[in-house]
Amino acid sequence: MTALIRRAAIIGVGMVGGSLGRALLTRGLADEVIGIDEVPEVLKTAVSLGAVSRGATSLAAGIDGADLIIMAAPVGSVLSLLPQLAGLIKKPVLVSDVCSTKKQVSDRAREVLPAGVTFIGGHPMAGSEKGGVGALDEYLFENALYVLTADESTDGSALEIMLQLVKGVGAVPFVLDAARHDLLTAAISHLPHMAATALVSTVAAHKEYKNELLALAAGGFRDTTRVAMGSPQMWKDICLSNEDNIINLLENYIAELRRVCELIRKRDEPGLLAELRDAREFRLQVPTKGKGILPQMFNLYVYVPDRPGIIGDVASHLGSAGVNIAEIELLRVREEEGGPLRLGFLSGEGRKSAAALLHQEGFRAEMEEGEN
Repeated sequence: MTALIRRAAIIGVGMVGGSLGRALLTRGLADEVIGIDEVPEVLKTAVSLGAVSRGATSLAAGIDGADLIIMAAPVGSVLSLLPQLAGLIKKPVLVSDVCSTKKQVSDRAREVLPAGVTFIGGHPMAGSEKGGVGALDEYLFENALYVLTADESTDGSALEIMLQLVKGVGAVPFVLDAARHDLLTAAISHLPHMAATALVSTVAAHKEYKNELLALAAGGFRDTTRVAMGSPQMWKDICLSNEDNIINLLENYIAELRRVCELIRKRDEPGLLAELRDAREFRLQVPTKGKGILPQMFNLYVYVPDRPGIIGDVASHLGSAGVNIAEIELLRVREEEGGPLRLGFLSGEGRKSAAALLHQEGFRAEMEEGEN
């Protein structure tokens, strides 16, 4: 396959940058990937893991001859990098980033980058609580949303290249303008992170019950607060680069919490019940079953004993029959419906086939309530 990019340069070879570099190389999307990092040991590890073809500690040397430059660094660092890049770029080049906020970065790129340089912001909505190039995963972007920021002034051919690259690494592209991106992600990503941080701090304040709280903190608490384990440095930058949207939403959220508090204080059963019902109805509309951009997912819950190799046994039975599992999740605590093992399939037929095969092997496998 002919590569889309001859030479790509990735500034910042951490978990996301390393994952992206490896995906570009292993899938033949780039002939060469140059990793740029100030720490030689990071570059040495990146080369050994196949994340980059070679490394450079100098920004000038790393971007020399590159057709694509991707800034895989926190937003604060990217805002500082852009003016440096502007003085070093010698030819027309496509520039992108992987920051979680886009308006400030896009505005700065428009201000400082020279003519002939096209900037298309990127936000792969995939990640991990782990950091560093050692945590890379070339399948990190598989079936994940990857936002590209563009407007009417964006070069169409450059956007097409980015769309092909995003699809090439297995992600699902979604094009938005930068301001809309920041508003939407503030609502569905940044506000939940701040809420999770506040929730953890509230519970952690009860130090006298720490051991008991940690023993019981699973299920809903664990799932609701998982995002609070993200990088503090990265989230500090996100908050300060999208402050207006986040503050407005936090103020709305605080007002809503106060309203719920009053419903409980007044023992307003009808009002509280309506609040809980409305929230549940909206939550049920969140696109986990094909109502959104990502492929439709058909869940199957499998009740399995706790013994070594049981997940491998289930996967082996299905794999031998040619049934592909798109998602797999072990549910240690189940406060709602479902068995200990959740399997996700991209088609209803695949799920039915899996259920039949597992029943034949003696497993109990059930679909979600109300599904056929």
